[in-house]
Amino acid sequence: MSVCSKNTKSKKQIKKKTEPKKLKEQDVEVLLEGDEEKATKSATIDPMAIPDYFNNIRNNYFVANRVIWLTDDIEWPIITEVMQKLSFADDDTMDPVWIYIGSCGGLCDAGMALVDMIEKIKKKGIVVNTVCVGSCSSMAAVILASGTPGHRYAFPSSRIMIHQARVMMAGGSYDEMQNEANELLYWTEEIEKVFVRCSGKTQKEIKQAMSYDNYMSAKDAKKFGLVDKIDVVIP
Repeated sequence: MSVCSKNTKSKKQIKKKTEPKKLKEQDVEVLLEGDEEKATKSATIDPMAIPDYFNNIRNNYFVANRVIWLTDDIEWPIITEVMQKLSFADDDTMDPVWIYIGSCGGLCDAGMALVDMIEKIKKKGIVVNTVCVGSCSSMAAVILASGTPGHRYAFPSSRIMIHQARVMMAGGSYDEMQNEANELLYWTEEIEKVFVRCSGKTQKEIKQAMSYDNYMSAKDAKKFGLVDKIDVVIP
């Protein structure tokens, strides 16, 4: 009996020694703000005890430096998230914004909504840096070109592709197809306006360049006026 009692007590002692010290509420708040050194002064911290600890540290860095990643299809969920983050940049600090883009394109209305917001922020004097990572095709190329002149970058290995607006349509009535054609024409002309404004080229030149899937290297895109610098930039 005494042996069992001793073993039980030993197990409790071992468990007590190995349990991490509980964090105080203020320590958790400090950690979420990214100040680990300050928090360690009052407690022994086990980072794994905090949900998404490393994600919080990383995301806080991006938020503090106004870095936004757009690396998915241009759809409303991700564009809404990007626009929400951009709204925080619209303040009195006037600090620059960085948008890293790697996307094959997507919805015209979602992409143009983001372009409109970028234009508004630029008019207030806030520099919007756009950076192509990997590839920017279709609507992603439009967003890339809409950055502040002189602050549009492409990684050396980047590929940029521009073309007319398009839709995948299996069939339909004449009126339905005509309606789709009118919508495609509208968005194609809106995209042309952005490229004319951002590249300095004429509408005729832009229209010709967009008449097919026009793939460009980083150097070609710089020559065309879609980006200003070829470099791996880190804010």
